[in-house]
Amino acid sequence: MNEEQKNKKINYLKEQKENPTGNYRRYLVNTYNFILNDAKANGKGWSKANTRQMLKYVYEGSSDHMGYEMVNDFKRTLRDLGYIKFVKENDEWHTYIVKELGF
Repeated sequence: MNEEQKNKKINYLKEQKENPTGNYRRYLVNTYNFILNDAKANGKGWSKANTRQMLKYVYEGSSDHMGYEMVNDFKRTLRDLGYIKFVKENDEWHTYIVKELGF
C-alpha cells in the first residue's frame, strides 16, 4: 500500500467515525483493541492471540460465516496502515502495536 492509498483509507475511516455506513470501522477498531489489551495483559508488550481467539471480541458476540477471513483482513489492514506489525520470534508469531489509532 503506497502513501496515497494509506491516506485515502485513513480518511475513509475518519469519515466512518463521524458518519458510519456500516460496521467495518468498528470491527477494525475492535481488532486493534483486542491486540492492545492482550499485549497489556500478558505483560510482554506483544500479543500471541490467533484469529479464532479474536472472533467473539471483534464481532461483539457471534460472527457471521465470513468472520474468520474478515478478522484476518482487519489485521492485514492494520499492518498495512502501520498500526501493528507481525514478528516471528522463536518460531512464534507475535503481534506488536506500533502506534495509536489515528482514525
